[in-house]
Amino acid sequence: MSKEVTVYGYNSVETSVLKNPESIIELYIDESSSNKRVEKLLSSKAVSRLNIQKVDKNFLSDLLSTEKHQGIAAKIRIDDFFDLKSSIEYLSQNHGSLVLILDDLDDPRNIGACLRTANATAVDMVVLSKNRVNIDSPVISKVSSGALQNTNIAVVSNISQFIDRIKEIGFWIYGTSDDSDVSYWEPSYIESSAIIVGSEGKGMRDLTKSKCDQLLSIPMSGDVTSLNVSVACGLVLYEVLRQRSAN
Repeated sequence: MSKEVTVYGYNSVETSVLKNPESIIELYIDESSSNKRVEKLLSSKAVSRLNIQKVDKNFLSDLLSTEKHQGIAAKIRIDDFFDLKSSIEYLSQNHGSLVLILDDLDDPRNIGACLRTANATAVDMVVLSKNRVNIDSPVISKVSSGALQNTNIAVVSNISQFIDRIKEIGFWIYGTSDDSDVSYWEPSYIESSAIIVGSEGKGMRDLTKSKCDQLLSIPMSGDVTSLNVSVACGLVLYEVLRQRSAN
């Protein structure tokens, strides 16, 4: 199954055009734009067979509900997201997988940033709550810089149920929390692992926290007491990547 989404901004559109041109349904270009990066992309061989629409910049602003579109957007076809059943089937076949769980995050910019980092650190699947976010949001696509269409994503109704199911297939569950005395670099992440980061204001829900095998802290040496969730996510995921690369 596949679905249609709209992406915008140079990085997101370029990733789709160069890596998966057959996914492009329509490519929208601001007819008044003089952006040299857009001109360079249009001169590439990958664009030659695409359905290109030269449009007024106001058309793009109305389509995307933002004026920060860099004069380029695309309607693309992507694989539909995993659900609970299909995600467990996929992960069961891939020993040593790394999963990122976004527990009730709802800010599309933070979600996009987490997706971008997840893609960069070889995360096998990112899991989101169906009831908290519209994953089709163009803002998520813009901030993710192409990661949305190039990362396995599961959208599930019940995060707790998902955690229970991946525990059954051998995953270790790690959650970031201010309540822990264990620094994020201490555990070993070589086996199948799931990293959970909580929502922007409240962190992980108590039920989610209770299902973790280990809670992880990020030591803070300055005057601030917390980090943006996407930054915290990046620190932990790059430690996982460091350990797995060394191994």
